[in-house]
Amino acid sequence: MSTELQHSVAVLGLPLANVTADEAVERIEQLILSGGSHQVATANLDFWGNSLGDVDLHRILAGCSLVVADGMPLVWISRLLGKPLKERVSGVDLVPMLAELSARKGYGIYLLGGRPDVAARASETLKQMYPGVNIVGHHAPPVADLERMDHGDTLERIRAAKPDILLVAFGNPKQEKWIRMHSRRLGVPVSIGIGGSMDILIGAVKRAPSWMRRSGLEWLGRTIQEPGRLMPRYARNFGGLAVRLPGALLAGLLQSPRQSVSEVQRTEDRGVVHLHVRGKLGATVTATIDRTVTECVVNGNLLVVHLKKLTFAGPEGLGALLDARQRMLASGLSVTLAGVPLRFRILMSAWCLEPLFDEFRIPAKGFADADRTQEVRFARFSGKDPRIPAESES
Repeated sequence: MSTELQHSVAVLGLPLANVTADEAVERIEQLILSGGSHQVATANLDFWGNSLGDVDLHRILAGCSLVVADGMPLVWISRLLGKPLKERVSGVDLVPMLAELSARKGYGIYLLGGRPDVAARASETLKQMYPGVNIVGHHAPPVADLERMDHGDTLERIRAAKPDILLVAFGNPKQEKWIRMHSRRLGVPVSIGIGGSMDILIGAVKRAPSWMRRSGLEWLGRTIQEPGRLMPRYARNFGGLAVRLPGALLAGLLQSPRQSVSEVQRTEDRGVVHLHVRGKLGATVTATIDRTVTECVVNGNLLVVHLKKLTFAGPEGLGALLDARQRMLASGLSVTLAGVPLRFRILMSAWCLEPLFDEFRIPAKGFADADRTQEVRFARFSGKDPRIPAESES
């Protein structure tokens, strides 16, 4: 099993794992074995569209331990931005692959959500397809808003079943918010939002032909089946993409990728580690950030990344910063970006990363080697710290 850290790819504000379906299953097994409670999201263009108008959802997705691209438009965008994702990893493909993993290694799976009989039928279908699969329970709570759900009954059922993998089919954004709301109390190693995957699994919704899936047109096949429900959604999402994508591409062109120097210097002051980046946010720099984040998590230090001399940051470099954010927040710490150049601010806004940042002005003398001006402008990753004004993380 591979242990090499691979950075996410920042695609219009989403930290997408650059993995194949097989690698995604391997990563999920690593999360199960690593301890703690982890959230996995299968993001498509609708997730992205919803996150633009819902900062809480955006932060939840950015805080997931793993986000895969369940939608070819996201794969296409990654190619345009210069860091192609390996392939689409759909929730409907992931579910049977996890069932096969369960049949081989005994991991317990719990199915939650769907219409009253869907979870039960999906459970039986998986047992027929993968003899030996360890389905430890299923439940379809009455359809209701998050505020009106009977959370207590559902939580008791899941806790009693003690699954390793919880598959939640409430649809986005409800399933992502429900998982984040209850993940710590549940103590389930891995919880995954799977949308309508169970409906397709039992044949209630027909999947598009294989040639449409291979060519990235599965969304069209689904629209033909459910035009009243899906046509307005896809029109809204593709319309939003048509508005956002040209600006994202232009912002990328405003950078200076020809700058050859790439280096980082480290200082430390009163429990705060400072990394000063010069040139590209490339492999050498991101490797240093990775090591430093690990040290910060172990020692309980905060991290400030100074970007005044940054000349270029691509999708993988930004993905590394998002990964650092996720790892630090998961440990109750924070990452701060300082001295952010104008071109990089424009890029962050155009690539839909701005909602993950707050800006503050604080005295420079409290931070070693900061800009020696009266005030230093910070673009700050969300997280709590008594020394820096904090935002709340959903």
